Amino acid sequence: MSISELAYAGLEESINRYLALDPNVRERLARLHGKVIGFEISGTGQTIYLIPGPSRLQFLSRYEGVPDCLLRGTPLALARMRDQRRSSGQLFSGDVDIAGDTELAHSFSNILSSMDIDWEEQLSRYTGDVIAHGMGELIRETTHWGRNTLETFAMDLQEYLQEELRLLPQRLEIERYLAGVDRLRDDVERLEARLLRLT
Repeated sequence: MSISELAYAGLEESINRYLALDPNVRERLARLHGKVIGFEISGTGQTIYLIPGPSRLQFLSRYEGVPDCLLRGTPLALARMRDQRRSSGQLFSGDVDIAGDTELAHSFSNILSSMDIDWEEQLSRYTGDVIAHGMGELIRETTHWGRNTLETFAMDLQEYLQEELRLLPQRLEIERYLAGVDRLRDDVERLEARLLRLT
């Protein structure tokens, strides 16, 4: 077995262990059984072929036929397909090119982005329920605090840029500007109609 075959085998085993953390994902992947999804990684000249099976994903470095769908992109763009908020944007922004069955590409992306792993349950296997629950609570509180802090910072920054530096217009100024644009457009249309009548 070559080094590259060992790398593919290791990658396949790691990904399948990760997917096994959410039993629903295996079920949904089994519906794609028999399909071949190719990932062409820009800049490397390598293509990885994934074949969803009834119980696991199979990884191939070579595939003789034409895959059902082929996704091309940088490693980062392809990795972002797992992010639910970004996956659709990736597919439509041109960061990831799709050839073949686009519905299959979207289904696969949706399956990956919908993974829901109960990390508390996974941790409880090693630490027990009480410690795992305490750590879960701490992480949730920290995440909530971080999100609130970011939202507050964004609002403060917006207010500073609008009120203090006057770099950004306020909502009322934008509304007035848009209303002025609408009035100007209507005036131009009326003038155009008058000119047509005169001629």
